Amino acid sequence: MSAKRKIKKEEMYRMNNIERYDDTIKYAIMNIVDAVNKIESMKTNEYLAMHPYAITHSQDGYYRTYLPGEKGKRRQIKKKARDDLEKTVIDYWMKHSKLSFKERFKIWAERQKLKGVSDNTLYRYKTEYARFLKGHDIENRDIRTIDEEYLELYFNKILEENSVRYQTLKELLGYFRGTFDKSIRDGIIENNPCLKIDYPLLKSKCRQPIIKTAEERTFSQIEKNKLMNSLKEKLKKYPDDVRPYAIELALYTGMRVGELSGLMWEDIDETRQCINIQHSEKYNALKKTFFVSTPKNGKTRVFPLTAEIAALLKNVREVESKYGYLTEFVFSGPNGRIHKMDISRYMIARTSGDGFTNPKSIHTARRTLNSELIASGAPRAMCCALIGNTELVNETFYTYDVSTKDYKLEMVSKINQRTINNNDNTDVEKLSSNQE
Repeated sequence: MSAKRKIKKEEMYRMNNIERYDDTIKYAIMNIVDAVNKIESMKTNEYLAMHPYAITHSQDGYYRTYLPGEKGKRRQIKKKARDDLEKTVIDYWMKHSKLSFKERFKIWAERQKLKGVSDNTLYRYKTEYARFLKGHDIENRDIRTIDEEYLELYFNKILEENSVRYQTLKELLGYFRGTFDKSIRDGIIENNPCLKIDYPLLKSKCRQPIIKTAEERTFSQIEKNKLMNSLKEKLKKYPDDVRPYAIELALYTGMRVGELSGLMWEDIDETRQCINIQHSEKYNALKKTFFVSTPKNGKTRVFPLTAEIAALLKNVREVESKYGYLTEFVFSGPNGRIHKMDISRYMIARTSGDGFTNPKSIHTARRTLNSELIASGAPRAMCCALIGNTELVNETFYTYDVSTKDYKLEMVSKINQRTINNNDNTDVEKLSSNQE
């Protein structure tokens, strides 16, 4: 055999192998597609098997059947094509299937309720479901057909249609993980598709947080003076309104707004000259009711009863006694305890005008007091105890530079002068050394 014929034969052999390899790949792909179609067909047949009514073909050319209606009655539906009728039937039973994401989410939420999660958390499940799930295809989709690719498409759509904070997205993903984990425990699915989602990619599509400056997060001394003057003016105009006193106490103590509204006269210990901060007003969003419980971290903390605070509380008691508002709670009005929302709104209203960098909150007073204590040289552990935070939280979210521009100028100028003086001394030392 000539070398030319041998090369040609080898090329033909390779071509045949490639063609057979291509056929194998095509066959494998066809098998995969066929398998997926068969699975989808099996699930479709499951929903059709759930349908208790016959599908009939009438003389007028319509296909007819019944679906359950209201109050136990049935309603007739008809379509020209059998496929269209079957699709309507399948959609109905998918929506009413215990295997839909909607139903599995309900089962998970009920489980959470039995585990003792708060009403406010249950309310958040309800509102987030209404915002992100209600009306979307995933709501009625069989949970067994939801994989990571489907979830990523869903979340991408959610992030495109809504301005979502990353914290909100993390909470939503937590609800999804819980729903899938419960379905795994119930033997419905084997894997949790949430575990394979590209979190960094989703995070990049979330609304970027607005970073506020120290001036926006705290009160300057000028702003505090302006606020105090505003409160005095309000007290002159409305002497029976004790909300200005609540704002003033927030500036003195850095108490949370719920702690202000939940503060009781029994918490004031004049003998030991301290305030026992052990009550806090909470709001049950599910039941739409207020109640008094413990502070945020569940711990009582002790705050010194300074002369300024004692004088303020004396004024509050006198006002409430005069107008008949006195109750077990320190801040009360004609309708009883003043709620935390009223105090919050009052603070925002008093700081929304000229002379303020931005509208301030009760938390602004907390951050300001903590920052000023630290700037004054107070031990950080003491600041944490007074404010009611851990050291990490206090350092990360409550400590700001509250020094004035003049103070910074003075301090930097001193350092600059020291640098110049040290440099001059070095030159003199060099000159003396050379002369020797």
